[in-house]
Amino acid sequence: MKAQYLKFAKKLIILLAIMFVVDRGLGSIIQYYFENEPLGDAAAFAHAINNPTEDVLIYGSSRAVHTYDTKIITDSLGLSAYNCGRNGSNVVYGSAILPGALEGSHKPKLIIIDIVSKEIAWRSNKDGGDVLASMILPYVLTNEHFEELAMDLFPKELYKAKVSKLYAYNSQVLSIIRNYSRKDNDNINGYQPLPGSKIINPPQEYTADRDGIDEFSKERLEYFIKTVQDNHIPLVAVLSPMYTKPFEDNESIRVCKQVFAEHNIELWDYASDPKYVQKDLFYDVNHLNTKGAEMFTREIMSRIKQEGILKQ
Repeated sequence: MKAQYLKFAKKLIILLAIMFVVDRGLGSIIQYYFENEPLGDAAAFAHAINNPTEDVLIYGSSRAVHTYDTKIITDSLGLSAYNCGRNGSNVVYGSAILPGALEGSHKPKLIIIDIVSKEIAWRSNKDGGDVLASMILPYVLTNEHFEELAMDLFPKELYKAKVSKLYAYNSQVLSIIRNYSRKDNDNINGYQPLPGSKIINPPQEYTADRDGIDEFSKERLEYFIKTVQDNHIPLVAVLSPMYTKPFEDNESIRVCKQVFAEHNIELWDYASDPKYVQKDLFYDVNHLNTKGAEMFTREIMSRIKQEGILKQ
């Protein structure tokens, strides 16, 4: 009987060893292709995380990605620009990648953060945490800031990613295949234009995003602001246009404005600006199209110059 147990244990150890080697081997292959994607989101994110040396950096969600035209920023200010926004993210993600822009010898001359209406209510439901986990896990093995963030937010997922390298990248496989099969790059220094419009109906009443405040997201917003200010970098905070009827601030917007005000920063609120709430300026109800983005980027750049925000 003892011999049978020893035989079983030996086979189990061999099986686990094979699984470990296969996991590390396949995981390393996927990691290589993930980190070296020539086009698409991952390529832009890798730059935003590791070496954003541009003068003007933009942070935010998909609304930032599709709103701030980096070419117009450069033409307007005479400064290099990079859009560090990421689809489906909020300030929790932005606060994790911000140190990458501040650790080198070249620091940005201006940072813009685009705030959405649910900015600090984003993790109030389980789906918000799941999306964050899928975005952050691919970086926890190579980036200490993401590892620390994962430890705070979802330690069990972090442990799984440390045990299984494949687990860290399991949500990225289809994206990797898609981006390697693409021929055209629609990413202009992080900015992704959305041509045309899918808008059919007039703007509706805004009733979404009534969740309460997520304290961790609020803490990350305060961290983001303080870190930028401690590095003596001008910070511009913007609530960009939304395709909706005018609405009263929800709790997230109200608290965001309060937090910025405590740091002597005005949140530029364009959410219901009537000159932008037009079908031909929006790709869908959440994102400006190319025409709207160009118009809005020019206005923000003009305001930055008029208010003398950039340090000479």
